[in-house]
Amino acid sequence: MTWMPPSNKKWHMIDYTLVNRKFRSSVEDVRVYRTAAGVIGTDHHLVRTKIKFHLKTRAKTTQKQFTGRLNKMKLHDPVYIQAFQAVFSSTTTSTSPTITTNDKYAELSTTLKNISENFFGDTELPRKHKEWLTNAILDIVSEKSQAFLSWQNHRGTRNEKMYRTQYRTLRKLAKKKVRERQVEYWDALNLEIEQAIKQHDPVTAYRMIRRLKRGKAKIEEMPIYDKQVDLATIQQIPIRQLSSNEQSRQDKPSSLKEVEEAIRRMKSGKAPGMDGISADIIKAGGHALAIQLHALFVEI
Repeated sequence: MTWMPPSNKKWHMIDYTLVNRKFRSSVEDVRVYRTAAGVIGTDHHLVRTKIKFHLKTRAKTTQKQFTGRLNKMKLHDPVYIQAFQAVFSSTTTSTSPTITTNDKYAELSTTLKNISENFFGDTELPRKHKEWLTNAILDIVSEKSQAFLSWQNHRGTRNEKMYRTQYRTLRKLAKKKVRERQVEYWDALNLEIEQAIKQHDPVTAYRMIRRLKRGKAKIEEMPIYDKQVDLATIQQIPIRQLSSNEQSRQDKPSSLKEVEEAIRRMKSGKAPGMDGISADIIKAGGHALAIQLHALFVEI
């Protein structure tokens, strides 16, 4: 920044660009921009220094690594699902009686994760998108970007009006689709929260509300109202006595049909549990995975 005092007509340098001796040869140009001062009406002039650096970059790996995320498009592709089920059915698990149930499940989960990573693993870096954003909207936005580039490349030509019209049409379409999708997304969330409240499931309702608020409750900072727990209140809760028929029904091992029905009712798109296996992978396992899970449940 330069400045001319009222007492004389000499310009004084106020701000300096300090360059190390090592990088002095990297300075390519130093210029004073007088027109920048005319916009705001000041007696200062803007000074710009252009420097060219040769920075060392980290070597990029050519081999794509698994990011821990699953490709949702592949999870709904029948070709990938059939290939996944075929490979999983051909794998063998240990049937030795000396192996515990926990070891059997650990082996099953490891095999399932390794195969699912090969078929459904997403090697692309995760992008943070809005929850209401769909692939159809992303495709329209991509077409709009290409239309804008075509319009800029044909500025001053006879086809400029045509490309400009295409861009404006896609821009209006993108805004319309975003607005419609946002309304649909919020209506579905409100309906799901209302159903959770009607079904006396406050845990699900409050979890969704916290997710919408983009915040997490810090349990360690919550105040403790009573350090001495009153066990008398817990003991006053009546214990429901089950009938003999109901008790025998609950003690019976689950059938294969019940296991398959439970897998079918699992909600897709949820985060995996402690074993790292999500509901989408369990659903993709099909009948072969249901048989192995049923055998583990019966053994338990």
